[in-house]
Amino acid sequence: MTSRILPPEEWSKLEGTLLGMSWQSLDREIDIVLVVEQDDEIVACTSFLPRWHMEGTWISPKYRKKPSVVKRGLYAMYETATALGAKELMMVSVDDEVSTICRRLGKSSICMTGDHFSIAL
Repeated sequence: MTSRILPPEEWSKLEGTLLGMSWQSLDREIDIVLVVEQDDEIVACTSFLPRWHMEGTWISPKYRKKPSVVKRGLYAMYETATALGAKELMMVSVDDEVSTICRRLGKSSICMTGDHFSIAL
């Protein structure tokens, strides 16, 4: 049994794994796929996606219908992310109205199921 970083030109081998549904949207420049193989068969895999992640995004209910507040918040997020060199942001929204605002702005939604863990190294 061996483990290795799977080069992007071999990512199609991930079909049939959990990453089989999303490997085509991975960034070939920065994302890393790690596989464990037995006799050239992938028996385990994971991906490392270096993305900036926003947490706790919130707008006061009494200000959600005020475009100037939403616009200013988004502009500030964009400014900060750009200054940090981020090319993409991930955000968790547990608020239906905040999710609706994001959808109206054309932001794509990624369905994440299951438990999420923070692993300290």
